[in-house]
Amino acid sequence: MRLRTPSPPPDLARPPAPPPVVAADLQAARRRTSRRRRLRRGAAAGGAVLVLVAATWLVGYSDVLALRSVDVQGVDDEVAAAVLEAAAVPVGVPLARVDTEAVSERAEEVPEVAVVTASRAWPNTLRLQVRPRTPVAVLKAAQGWQLVDAEGALFGAPGGPVEALPTLVAPDTEAGAAARVAAVQVAGSLPVDLLATVERVEASSAVDVRLALRDGRAVVWGSPDAPERKIEVLTVLLGTRALAYDVSVPDRPTVRPR
Repeated sequence: MRLRTPSPPPDLARPPAPPPVVAADLQAARRRTSRRRRLRRGAAAGGAVLVLVAATWLVGYSDVLALRSVDVQGVDDEVAAAVLEAAAVPVGVPLARVDTEAVSERAEEVPEVAVVTASRAWPNTLRLQVRPRTPVAVLKAAQGWQLVDAEGALFGAPGGPVEALPTLVAPDTEAGAAARVAAVQVAGSLPVDLLATVERVEASSAVDVRLALRDGRAVVWGSPDAPERKIEVLTVLLGTRALAYDVSVPDRPTVRPR
């Protein structure tokens, strides 16, 4: 007897094979896909350019982000007003186009100012952070008493000697800045008890600093170098009655007797 394999049910029959893809149609499809990708990239790039152009116009040319106020910090109202005037900030121009370096340089022309840092505070404010000069001495200049900072700069008008600060006798010209710096360096190196005995600090140059003591005696200090050694030697010499003491070369000091 011959056995026959039953035919599978119709729903389990293998689906017919798809028609073959023609090579030309496949290439055309690829070209269309590539074209669409290029168009999308072009559209994205164009959009980015438009956004960039709009942002550039908004920040650099429109009045939306224009400078409307200047905030001066770090000093009192009187100095702040002088800084504001000297800075000559161009209010009304786009904040992004303000030359902060030039503003700082102009503001630093105020004598009481050491450093000015200009920065943008969006959307419409320029901030001027001011570091004022710190007085370390007073000097009798041609135009009257003035304060002196550690850099030898002259500023302010105290009106007379300041009890808490040493008095300098030094050139008040721009060329005399080195002498003033040397003088304040020497004064700053003295211990409190010795500084209290000093009536004034005299400096004709950066290497010729002298101390005039309150009891009439004088000290030839020389340059600001080796302050510790000079203080040590002078402390010993002050126990000797004399008119003047020279510690400019501390290992070879001299004394002018009365």
